[in-house]
Amino acid sequence: MNRKQEEVTGQMKLEELIRKRFVESENLVKNLAVFADMPAVFSPSPPEENQEGWNGVTQYPMVYYSYDLQANEERQSAGTLLVSLLCSNTTDVIPEALEPLIKDCLRDVVLAPDGGTPYCFAWAGTEAFAVEEKKGDETIGCEIRFDILAYPSQITTDPDPVDAVNEYLKKMYPECVVIGYDRLKETTEAVPERPVLYCRLLTADKNMETNTVVWMDAGMSIHILCPDSDTRIKITAAISNRMSIDGEIIMLDDSPMFLKKLQADYKSDYLKDGQIFFVGHYGLLRRPAKQKPLNTVNYKRGGQIWQKKA
Repeated sequence: MNRKQEEVTGQMKLEELIRKRFVESENLVKNLAVFADMPAVFSPSPPEENQEGWNGVTQYPMVYYSYDLQANEERQSAGTLLVSLLCSNTTDVIPEALEPLIKDCLRDVVLAPDGGTPYCFAWAGTEAFAVEEKKGDETIGCEIRFDILAYPSQITTDPDPVDAVNEYLKKMYPECVVIGYDRLKETTEAVPERPVLYCRLLTADKNMETNTVVWMDAGMSIHILCPDSDTRIKITAAISNRMSIDGEIIMLDDSPMFLKKLQADYKSDYLKDGQIFFVGHYGLLRRPAKQKPLNTVNYKRGGQIWQKKA
């Protein structure tokens, strides 16, 4: 399977995971119509009104969705998800009652397609609309937009600053899910008892070099995903304080990464930006350490020191 085929497979799997979030929401499903004995949730468009699966029953309310995994640097997103919610003025259910249920399905959840990048969703806006139908009936609904945020594993090569931070965070909070360290399930919900942590590599600049070491400055941010603001603030403060006291993080090759310009922002967007920002200062060996050859061996025998060529 080539790279393009893998991306398409990942997209199809993401589509299934989104649908699974909707159809497993009891509060949402009990308010939706039924098509072919399944909740009326479709992608990318709903079936026609005269299709057999409706069984002559009303097709409203229904949900259908589509997404585009095209990066938008201005919005700091990896794509856009558009969820359309349709109701009828002849039913008791109104879009305003179902919109919060749609948003709850995608709030603080990480979806990890098989072999693909983990994704989160940030609500970007809602637009209401109404369409006049025949006989005075009216279709009312809304379009709910989400920014799709990608949380790829950013492990590069040894010594790796992100890998070192992931291990540092996991030792500090073993109960948390650390993206890039833990093996993610298809669906991971961030809850106060088990927040999700993510370290993002922002920049990597060469600071200086010597004969043996190139010193790098890596700008990084740490995201604490949790629906409870008090828990987010406590964890943010605890991590930033611990990093300030330690002053360094030991990398996997046992070399130190010194922590500089550490800042905690408790008001930043924890999905898009993160809450802890810092610069990791670490070294790359330009050449492996040269081992000195063993020329002679000294040993003691009979009270005298003897020397022998190695």
